[in-house]
Amino acid sequence: MTVNKINQLGITIFIFLLSVISCKKPSNNECGIFIAHAGGYVDGHFRTNSLEGLNASYLNGFRMFELDFQLTTDNKIVATHDPIYVSEKEFLSTLIEEKFTPMNMIMINNWFEKHSDAILVTDKINTPKLMAEQFKFKNRMIMELFTWETISEAIELGITPMVSQDLFWETPDIENRLNSLNIKYIGMHRNNICKDKELLRKLKEKGFKTYIWFTQRTIDGMEAEEYVLKNDMDYCFGIYADILIDCSTNK
Repeated sequence: MTVNKINQLGITIFIFLLSVISCKKPSNNECGIFIAHAGGYVDGHFRTNSLEGLNASYLNGFRMFELDFQLTTDNKIVATHDPIYVSEKEFLSTLIEEKFTPMNMIMINNWFEKHSDAILVTDKINTPKLMAEQFKFKNRMIMELFTWETISEAIELGITPMVSQDLFWETPDIENRLNSLNIKYIGMHRNNICKDKELLRKLKEKGFKTYIWFTQRTIDGMEAEEYVLKNDMDYCFGIYADILIDCSTNK
């Protein structure tokens, strides 16, 4: 092979690598609607609340990440969906699904420090003061909360609250309540949007951001995320998604 051919080959490889590096996946910052549900999808598993889940979702384009939080028996916050009855040390010693890394707040803080464009969305935990003390980046945190008392506490602490679905539906004159506290975020299961679609449509038109989640992976033979984008976006702003898909799927 001549020197010129070697140089040309090198240039071709460089251009290819540059195109791969610069290729942008659809990101939450572009679409504004996706939250990685319990960390997102990784290696055949959904909603693991694991370090690997965060890493995979970030690489796939997510920038908002929901994690479920529970307290250990020694009162430490860890990322897991269901209540646990072990110490932090015991929790961290057991791999999730026998392969993924469990996380405490030290590890979560380290991850968000390295990913300065990432936003944490919490679930299950209803203690804003404790989260404010243990999560270093409260200006990059949205807390789904379950009482008006804890919502008020979050606002006083400078934390952005999200109103949970039960609280939303049980509160009379909810729009005025949201406006009085300058709350824009609402979280609910997809099955509940049928309770009052016109209310949800009106709130979206006025700038409120309802995020919906789902438990099934497919709806009417479609990926759940794709189905929601095509059928439910009149009533919600965004999705707790397992996988991130092209926003152009939206009707």
